[in-house]
Amino acid sequence: MKYYVYPLILLLAGCGTLPAEVKKWGSMLETAPQNDSELMHPEWRKPTLTSGTGSYSAYNTQPSQPQPRNYGSNSYHELQNFLASNGVDYEVLPGEYIMVKLNNTVKFNTGSARVLQESGSWLDLVGRYLATQPDIDVVIDGHADSTGTANFNDGLSKRRAAAVKDRLVRNQVSQTSIFTRGYGEYVPACTNKTSAGRSCNRRVEVRFIVSNN
Repeated sequence: MKYYVYPLILLLAGCGTLPAEVKKWGSMLETAPQNDSELMHPEWRKPTLTSGTGSYSAYNTQPSQPQPRNYGSNSYHELQNFLASNGVDYEVLPGEYIMVKLNNTVKFNTGSARVLQESGSWLDLVGRYLATQPDIDVVIDGHADSTGTANFNDGLSKRRAAAVKDRLVRNQVSQTSIFTRGYGEYVPACTNKTSAGRSCNRRVEVRFIVSNN
């Protein structure tokens, strides 16, 4: 039986400073630490599965315990300049902490967790930059299309997120600044009824967290 995602808006009730996308996808903003005391950003609460609703909770991979840090005031503008100068498409979701979402997604073949070459080149470029920016945190969200069983796709989405993390780590990005999650087939970006749509859904999305101070 397959389940569908319902936005966990109630988790973010009262957070008036959060952008519309953050409110809509509250479940996508929690990080790998396993309890609230470990969160570097307390507003990223862990979603729960509401009994009887079929609501989906993300799979965390390789939980970590990030240490508190002071963000450099220029990190945000430097990141914007880097992405713009290298033709990496992105959008900015403002809030207490600015979230920069890459519109470029990392692509995969059906059933595979190997990063495709077309994505690897720009991912390596971004990785080399992030290695020089220890004040930027990375949130990696793995996804799958609907091919195969739901259980298989759950694991596949986690392996895809882990593959992107490994690629960044090979480019000297600190492991403690990277948080990975897998969403299986439950958060499609496109239709699964066409080949092009399924290709769109075999993806990893990358977001950066920086300070807006």
